[in-house]
Amino acid sequence: MHVLSVVPSSVLSLLLAWCLIPAANANMYLIINDPAQGAQWSNGAANHISWTKGLLDGVNSFDIELSRLSVDGLIYVASYVPSISPSLNVMMTDVPPGDDYFLLFVNSTVGLKYGTSSMFSIRTSSNATTTTPDPTAPTVTISGSPNSLSTFATTFPASANGVALPGFKAVQASMPQLLAISLAMMFCLMGGVMTVL
Repeated sequence: MHVLSVVPSSVLSLLLAWCLIPAANANMYLIINDPAQGAQWSNGAANHISWTKGLLDGVNSFDIELSRLSVDGLIYVASYVPSISPSLNVMMTDVPPGDDYFLLFVNSTVGLKYGTSSMFSIRTSSNATTTTPDPTAPTVTISGSPNSLSTFATTFPASANGVALPGFKAVQASMPQLLAISLAMMFCLMGGVMTVL
């Protein structure tokens, strides 16, 4: 008699679906509020970026990259941006105009995407609408076209990078992941035992 045949298939399905919940919400760490869909940024001016951080998402800092759909390459805006500061200003000079730009909030070290902005346009200074920068936010200056060989324009001081110190809060926050890993290991061991028997 197989051990898993005693457990109803609906219970097994619910357990496996519950283990996949973190993967389904993996792209909802940071919500980029500004630039909004159809926004216009201009060269020669400070353009505003704002975001909303998820509660208990474990993201302490991230990297901002500016990308374009029609051109390969990235413009590296800033690295180690603290996620608790809700905004940043970007001063642009000589960035090619276009209607197909978007921002990526990523962890470029491990290749994890935290958020993507809506598509917006960049105009020359003479034909663009002016945006209102946040006077309390830091300003980053970028220039030139996308180039994957360039470095980040600004690097903020490194933060705790999401590694929690051992303690009750750290264990409590990681309980769903620990339970999922434990269940997966248990099912693997049960499968191995059933194969041998």
